[in-house]
Amino acid sequence: MNARAWWRRLRPLLMAVFLVAAGWLLWRQARTIDWSAVGAALAAYPHGRLFAAALAALLAYACYCGLDLLSRRIVRHGLSFMRTLAIAFVCYAMNLNIGGTLGGIGFRYRLYARSGVEVASISRIVAFAIAGNWSGFLLLAGTVFLFAPLPLPSQWHLAQDAQRLLGGGMLALLVGALAMAAWSPRRRWTWRDHDIELPSFGVALAQTAIAAASWLAIANLLQVLLPEDIGYLDALGVLLCSVPANLVIRVPGNLGVLEAVFLGLLGGRAGAAEILAALLAYRAVFYLAPLLLALAVYAWLEAPQRRARRAP
Repeated sequence: MNARAWWRRLRPLLMAVFLVAAGWLLWRQARTIDWSAVGAALAAYPHGRLFAAALAALLAYACYCGLDLLSRRIVRHGLSFMRTLAIAFVCYAMNLNIGGTLGGIGFRYRLYARSGVEVASISRIVAFAIAGNWSGFLLLAGTVFLFAPLPLPSQWHLAQDAQRLLGGGMLALLVGALAMAAWSPRRRWTWRDHDIELPSFGVALAQTAIAAASWLAIANLLQVLLPEDIGYLDALGVLLCSVPANLVIRVPGNLGVLEAVFLGLLGGRAGAAEILAALLAYRAVFYLAPLLLALAVYAWLEAPQRRARRAP
């Protein structure tokens, strides 16, 4: 049995185990949380902090949309800067709220195809965005785990040496990918009937930098909303820790997973009510508000096709 078949069998078990663990943690925390204190903490946010959080969210979206804008220069699909930006924004908001397969990938295929881009070019855009996002994650997670490992709870049984080993492996993987982009004589592969083309070294560096900037902006958004004794590196490290957990669970919007990881890692350093209030504010600023705007932009993008169908 190959590795892929083993993963298909193992993934439901891992998902069940993590769901049970996350559910138990949330249930245990929910029993002890003063929910009126959560509401009070939300109501007490100064307007200045909420404005700073909104700016950080705007920066995160702008950086992520930069991946589509960069791919525009490579794929040369002919769409304008503003239309590409609009499509990227809608896809990122949908990706966050309804999941990567339907939101990030499905909406890209629909909106780019509606704009006249060929399927092969859309596949290159999707692959470019995914590769860029993960290269930025590898850079940041590898650096944090290697040089500033998180003080994890003892029951997690993940020592700092193990984190450093994991971080080193992530950075080695990223360096290997960048080395291929720089020196590989073969520039194209075919996987599942899709052509995968290596970018140039400069483009690969730009991908990594843009995606890393987006992750850093998200961490800044969280740190602005979290209690003041939670530092920026703490917010960044816990955010990065939540990503592998969501890969296993695959819950749209990381709902429940993010809360479980933040409460598990930061619960001993800040009140649970304050952490939950910060995460609720984070979801409002980074998920829900952009989603409402994205729906309006999506309607604008679809309007020409609707008018064309109604025309005699």
